[in-house]
Amino acid sequence: MQLHNASDIEAGYTIGLQKNDRHCIVLVAKATYSMPTEDNELANLKDKEDQVVIYESDEFTEESITSAPLYENDYAPNKVKCDIVLNGSAYSFPYEDTDSKVVQLKILDSNNEPMMDKSFRVIAPHTFSQGLFGARAQQVEPFSKQCISYNTAYGGNDFNPKKSTEEEDVYTSFVKNPSGIGYYPHQSKSEVQGKPLAQTESINESTGRTDNTKYTPEAYGVIGRDWYPRHTFGGTYDEKWDKYQKPFLPKDFNELYYQCVPPNQQTSYLQGGELVYLKGLLPNREELRFKIPKLDVPMEVIRSNGKRELLKPVIDTLTIEPDKGYFTLVYRASIELKRSIHEIDMLIVGKPNELWEKKRLYGECYEEETETDENN
Repeated sequence: MQLHNASDIEAGYTIGLQKNDRHCIVLVAKATYSMPTEDNELANLKDKEDQVVIYESDEFTEESITSAPLYENDYAPNKVKCDIVLNGSAYSFPYEDTDSKVVQLKILDSNNEPMMDKSFRVIAPHTFSQGLFGARAQQVEPFSKQCISYNTAYGGNDFNPKKSTEEEDVYTSFVKNPSGIGYYPHQSKSEVQGKPLAQTESINESTGRTDNTKYTPEAYGVIGRDWYPRHTFGGTYDEKWDKYQKPFLPKDFNELYYQCVPPNQQTSYLQGGELVYLKGLLPNREELRFKIPKLDVPMEVIRSNGKRELLKPVIDTLTIEPDKGYFTLVYRASIELKRSIHEIDMLIVGKPNELWEKKRLYGECYEEETETDENN
C-alpha cells in the first residue's frame, strides 16, 4: 500500500483497531496556518516546508512522562467530536505586570452561536506562608507573560505517611491532574509553608485549599490518558477481558477516550468559517478574532481490485499556538478492513494532477515518451 500526497500539507496513515474488533486504515492530513495579527484577517496556509509534522506518539511538556502532555498522537482511530487545544500564555495588557489575568477562548459557528466558551483566571506565582492565624497565600512575583499549563494548574501528588512503609513510599494523587501543584492533603499548615499554589483557577472559585478534590484544574492543553475521568472511557481490562476478548478492545470501551481535552473544549466537527475569539492570550494585543479557513482536503482510496472510493474526512482537532504564531487543523478519515491491509492499493490526499493519473495507468515510461515527443 502506498500513500500519494498531492496536497501542500502533511499527510500520513496507520493501522487502527475499531470498537467492532475490525482493523482500519486511519488516514490523517494536517494543515498549518499562520496566526492572523488583525481582527478578521484571513489566515494564510504556511509553506509546505513549514507545515507541522503529524505526531506519531505523545509528547510531554517536560522530559518526564509524569509532566502534563503537550501534544497527543495524531493517529486516533476516531474522534466523535472536535478537540480544541491551545498551548500558550497569559499576557498583561498594555504590558504592565499584573497579579492575575482572566483569559478566554471561544468558538462561534456561522450563525454566531457559541460552540465552546472557556474562561478562567491566571494568577501570578505564589506560595503558602505562615501568618499569625496559620497559613496564607503570599504573592511571589507579578507577571507580564505567564505560561498556561496543567503543570501549574491545581493538582499534583502528595506523600502519604500513613500508608507508606519502610519498603514502599505511597503517594496520593489528584486524579484530575496528577501533574499539577497545590494539592497537599497530608501536610499540615506549617508543612505547606513555602510550597507553590496553583497558578490558574475558575473565575468564581479560589484554589486556596490544599486538600480539595473537587477543584477543576484549569488550562487549555491536552489531558493525560490516565487522568480522571478520561481513563474511565478506556474500558475494563480484567480477567474476563484477558480470557475472552484480548487483544481486542473491551466491550465497555467508549470512543470518548480518544478526545484529548476536557468536555468543555469539545465541540462538533469544524466545517471552516467558524469564528475563533481569543482574549488575554496574545503577545501584542488584548483580543483577536479570526475565522477557521475553508480548505478542501480530498481523500481517496484505491482498492486492490482497482475500485476508487472518495472518503469524507472531518476536522476533529484544532490546535492554537499563539506564542508560536500558528494553528493547525487535523483532517481524519478511516477505511474499515474486512481481512487485511492488502485490500488497499493506494491512499490519496489532495487532487492528483493529470500527469500522475496517466503515469499510474501507463507506468513510468509515460513521462519519458511525452518528453521525447515534445523534443521531436
